[in-house]
Amino acid sequence: MMSKIASVGVSIFVLLILMSGANAIALENVKKLDIPETDLWDVVISPDATRVAYVAYDGKFIQQVFVINADGTGRKKLTEDVNKKWELAWGKDKIAYVSFGKDGLEKIFVINPDGTGNAQLIPDNTRQGNAGDDKPPAWAAPSWSPDGKSLVYTTLDEKANAKMYRVNSDGTGKSLVHESEFRQWSPAFSPDGKNLVYVSYPETKFKEELFVLEGNVRRQLTFDEIKKNYPVWGPDGTIVFVSYESVTSSGEKLFAVDQDGTNKRLFIDIDHKQRSPSFSSDGRKFAYAAIDVSGNVKIAVADVTGITGTTTPVITTATTASMTTPASTKEAPEENGSILWTVFMVLAAAVILLLVVMVLKDHLKK
Repeated sequence: MMSKIASVGVSIFVLLILMSGANAIALENVKKLDIPETDLWDVVISPDATRVAYVAYDGKFIQQVFVINADGTGRKKLTEDVNKKWELAWGKDKIAYVSFGKDGLEKIFVINPDGTGNAQLIPDNTRQGNAGDDKPPAWAAPSWSPDGKSLVYTTLDEKANAKMYRVNSDGTGKSLVHESEFRQWSPAFSPDGKNLVYVSYPETKFKEELFVLEGNVRRQLTFDEIKKNYPVWGPDGTIVFVSYESVTSSGEKLFAVDQDGTNKRLFIDIDHKQRSPSFSSDGRKFAYAAIDVSGNVKIAVADVTGITGTTTPVITTATTASMTTPASTKEAPEENGSILWTVFMVLAAAVILLLVVMVLKDHLKK
């Protein structure tokens, strides 16, 4: 009798676990591209998944932007200047990146995937700040909207005031999206273009956490106080980001979390370290930087499985237009549990209680 009860309990647990992980996206057919560079970063896949852009040292040990086909052929260097480069973002038909020059300032450039049209997106004389400031704000972390018509980026001035702006692809139409007394960086659009996920500090602690900007509301997504960076939005609403397994860990890994902040998990764990995640526009291809135990870095391209239905997550009724005005720093209520997870925990507790009652009854009969 007791063995049957235990068997039923185990079966229910397994079913609930499978239900809790149902439809979660995952990776398969991971392919490492054969490239000559072993020290690279800021990998980003093109919207159509046919190419990958990355930053690496050239033969003169200068950081340059490269593009390579997703099958490992057709490698091409796009830039030739001596400035440092990082934080790539691939829009519909342009690549944005941050350039760090001898003037000590970060500037956003855009370039065509064939290497033509390399130009600074926003001229120096349009920077925010008081006229005559010795230290204008740094521009950083560009991210394209899904339609490729605009991008968002963050600034940090000499007083550490953090602002997030949106600008058209030609550098016009700049508008303030969000302002905070706390630093904010690495913004990324949701697939429907209505919301942003980014990294910032909570109001009470200087610990890097994920936040979602929904219209005018900033909602904290994670609370574990472990360093995070480079979040990207998956096709089903899953958010993939770079983090660590614990506060004391030193190895970067790719983690995933549901859009309500639950179910944090390792997204992939076949490499020693991973960083720089990116999805294709349809969410069916994924690229990242894979790091082996010797510190060598390779570009990894993989298929995304588990996609069901639409590739646009339904998370809020906020409109795209709501991002063109300064957002309030009002915090949304914490959402630490989804309906599915709550049901799972209630049913699991019921199974445990049932088993305990049956054991006690059987014991009393004896």
